[in-house]
Amino acid sequence: LPPQCGVKTAKGIWKMKRVWVGEGDAEAGEYENELFEGYFSFSVSYDEMYRKAGHGSGSTCRFAFWGVRAMKDNTGKEIGLGPGKGI
Repeated sequence: LPPQCGVKTAKGIWKMKRVWVGEGDAEAGEYENELFEGYFSFSVSYDEMYRKAGHGSGSTCRFAFWGVRAMKDNTGKEIGLGPGKGI
């Protein structure tokens, strides 16, 4: 990172694993369902510039999450949220 950005160090972890699979009948248009669990962690340490500005020495963000495989249409193409179609 360039020294003028105010960030001294940054690191992160992204872990995800499949925890369940439900089989469906492909001839009936049913597809495999999958459930995933994951963990995300991100830490940033600020340089002198941000500390002097009152932002502290850095911050850490950690959270666990669940995810499911995207649905598929009749042709087998995944139907995702896509840009601008989220909540």
